[in-house]
Amino acid sequence: MNEVQFEFIPKPSGRRLAISDIHGCYKTFSALLNQLALSQDDQLFILGDAINRGPGSSQVLDQIMQLKQEGYAVYLIRGNHEQLILNAQKKSAERLKRTTKMSNSEGLLKDDKLFKKYRKLLKHSYHYLVLDEYYLVHAGFDFSKELPFENVEAMMHIKQFKAKKKFLDGKKVVVGHSPKKLGTILKRIKKGKRKLFIDNGCVNEQTEGQGNLLCLNLDTLTISIQPNLEA
Repeated sequence: MNEVQFEFIPKPSGRRLAISDIHGCYKTFSALLNQLALSQDDQLFILGDAINRGPGSSQVLDQIMQLKQEGYAVYLIRGNHEQLILNAQKKSAERLKRTTKMSNSEGLLKDDKLFKKYRKLLKHSYHYLVLDEYYLVHAGFDFSKELPFENVEAMMHIKQFKAKKKFLDGKKVVVGHSPKKLGTILKRIKKGKRKLFIDNGCVNEQTEGQGNLLCLNLDTLTISIQPNLEA
């Protein structure tokens, strides 16, 4: 893959499903998958921040890899938390140990090193994906610049951006990264906005209007809701 890791994904015969910001909530993720009853004709897009904060980062990545090994079409987009771990492992073993401890993701390590299988999965994650009607990205695109599809830092970290029509070729942008209240998420979908949020702050179960892991069906624009089960 090039420095900017992206791909155009053709429409499947099954559903196209998008989940974001699992944040190590393995029990919740598993329950949502059970609710969805995935088929191998479906495509599942994970829009970054699959790891850190929640108690089961390694289990979440194991589940993603198992699905891929079983022939399911699963695509992992890189979020700022995946990048945080990759940056730390490049620095030093001590930096990686400290970062995973602070992020509640020490299960990603073996002998103070990032498990090879996790390193490979994270390194080959995408910065964004292109579908017929959508751009999928973790945080968003900096459309204030002339080359927004080359700015990987913005794709993982940007907090606010305007989905400018001239860049989108009629597509919508689906993002995670910044948790929104469920009502806000549903309202934007209903209004047909160009920018759709799907991060309901699964790890923020104490915050009003948050605390759910969501899945957006990109074909029907319906939301599946799974309350946090980690407590």
